[in-house]
Amino acid sequence: MSKHKLKGVKLLTDETADRRYVRIDIATLVKEPEAVEDYLDVLIAESRRSEPAISHAALVRSLKKRSARK
Repeated sequence: MSKHKLKGVKLLTDETADRRYVRIDIATLVKEPEAVEDYLDVLIAESRRSEPAISHAALVRSLKKRSARK
């Protein structure tokens, strides 16, 4: 779970204690949009932690292959 705290942003869980929702106070979003975006980026990165990694070179090769098909 994220150790970062941001006033006006709260993680909500379901009945199995899985994180499901993010509640964002509109005032916080208006005052600190970059901080809210950074917080959400951290949550997304944490949720993808167990996904397999791909090297930058492999990503570039894959993107070049896709663009060549078009």
